[in-house]
Amino acid sequence: MATNEKADQMPDQLIGYYSSRKEKLLKDFDRTFALMNESLITRYGEQFASILQRETRQEYEKLIPEVPYIKGGRARMLNSFLLITAQELAVYKAMKKHGKLPGEVWELCHQALRLRVAEIPLWKRWLLKQLMFSSLVKKIMARRSKQQQATHFGDFEIEYLVSEEGNFDVGVNYLQCGNFRFAVEHGGEAFAPYICMSDIALSDAMGWGLTRTQTLADGCDYCDFRMKKGAATKISSKTPKVQETIDRIHRAEAE
Repeated sequence: MATNEKADQMPDQLIGYYSSRKEKLLKDFDRTFALMNESLITRYGEQFASILQRETRQEYEKLIPEVPYIKGGRARMLNSFLLITAQELAVYKAMKKHGKLPGEVWELCHQALRLRVAEIPLWKRWLLKQLMFSSLVKKIMARRSKQQQATHFGDFEIEYLVSEEGNFDVGVNYLQCGNFRFAVEHGGEAFAPYICMSDIALSDAMGWGLTRTQTLADGCDYCDFRMKKGAATKISSKTPKVQETIDRIHRAEAE
């Protein structure tokens, strides 16, 4: 689909928005990539790490003008996720050229994301957690769920849920996902189920207590997000190789 056609179909979404912000985004990318550098050198040596840094940066620079920007304050978090997706996709595209498998790529991305979110001040994470589970958010969720109509934000289509039994505090189904669409449209279909696992590090750091059992990238009809204050993160994948990678990371982190 041509860029202009996509923009016409999604009036709340802009393509090309980040072109004028490229230098700032590349500096942010450099900081993120630096978090992976030690692991890269340990695994592959300094020469490969240097080559990958250059090639990944080039891939990200090409992706920046294509990253969708969704207008409106309510989409701020979705926009942040899309930028994370673009960075991780750039790593995958660069490493794929060197014969690296998606699971191998994801282990590096996961570690970098853990380090990146750990840099967010504890007070800020605490405030965001309180907001996520606040009575205001619960009222908004309840109102939207009563409308019985999915909400659209650019390429995202979200259905809001209320738990009658108290099994979760915040619940949504993603009927369409902009992150998944972006990855597929830019050569990352095989890596898309791994990108969904970004929510493990995010949930752990932000205290979301997220349980998720399926995603669109797994071939399911929707992504099921169920968050409960004080609960542990429980995220799994119906794609066997992705689940194997999750298990391998969990074992390594437990050692």
